[in-house]
Amino acid sequence: MDDFRKRAVFVVLICVVAVLFLWLTWAARYVLLLLFASCIGALILSTFTKWLRSWIPMRRGFAFAIVITSISLMITLLIWARGGLLLQQIGDLQLIFPSAIRQIHMRLQSETWGRWMLAQTLDSEQLARGASFVLSGIGGAMYLTGATIAAILLVTISSLYFGAEPDFYLRGVRRIVPATFRSTFEACLTSVTKTVRAWLLARSLSMTAIGALISCGLFLMGVPLAGTLGIIAALLTFVPNIGPILSVVPAALLAFAISPTKGILAILLFCLAHFLEGNLVSPLADRGIVKLPPSLTLSAQLLLGSIAGALGVALAAPLTAVTLSVLSVVLPPEKSQPTPGCPVHKLPQRVQAL
Repeated sequence: MDDFRKRAVFVVLICVVAVLFLWLTWAARYVLLLLFASCIGALILSTFTKWLRSWIPMRRGFAFAIVITSISLMITLLIWARGGLLLQQIGDLQLIFPSAIRQIHMRLQSETWGRWMLAQTLDSEQLARGASFVLSGIGGAMYLTGATIAAILLVTISSLYFGAEPDFYLRGVRRIVPATFRSTFEACLTSVTKTVRAWLLARSLSMTAIGALISCGLFLMGVPLAGTLGIIAALLTFVPNIGPILSVVPAALLAFAISPTKGILAILLFCLAHFLEGNLVSPLADRGIVKLPPSLTLSAQLLLGSIAGALGVALAAPLTAVTLSVLSVVLPPEKSQPTPGCPVHKLPQRVQAL
């Protein structure tokens, strides 16, 4: 009877600890995601530091200081040169967007099929108010609201701390891991680092390509605010599946307000840009990266979006890459066995000796 009581108490304690752990994880889900983003930022800084030291031998602390100073100067120069213009264009976009909705509404009213479509949807005032609300949300994110500022500061400061002394924090994690699992932990850490670096490089190249193609294409078409729309398209490209679809909406609506032909051309421009990015840029940049099945990435985005909102959607792809990278180490694919009747000379020598 004492044995049964001890086991029952042990099971109850395990259940209580598991419930508390899940509750704490749920309560701190936003902080955990921000810390994950901080780890990505620290990895970026560490990668730049490693590249600099491979070119010019120097102490790591000095190289890290050069990297931080260079990035800070670049950001300061960009804000000084283009920051005011960008904020002005975002403000103009919020004013132009509702007007573009009304113009499209008037164009549709002049056509029979357009009047039928409008009968199934909202009127122009409701559409304009909804568009203005959406754009104000985008503008608020760009202007950095209070919550966004706090999140960016947390990620930036944590990235600096993690990137300055990564070995210090890794030593603490290694002490927690049992000795029997340390080799597996090191293999997972190496695999995750390599995968996330490759994924970030691929995303950076894709974002640059999309931003340049969209900006140039919209400028040649005469669509207003082409540079701002290109920047929005580049930033949304960081989020696979959902980002490219969202990026086409403001550009297409502004183009449709000018003429239906330009609206269709704007949509075709986005399709062409993402086709070229998916078939030329990504295959060259994705070498060595764990392939992310689109259905799996979309499922992760929907799941994390329901849990943590926009932050979860934005970090779903790198989290999926990290998960697949860890699973590739913990659960490696089985080696293919020789099929019956295969030539003996293709088998290993030990097998032939048998």
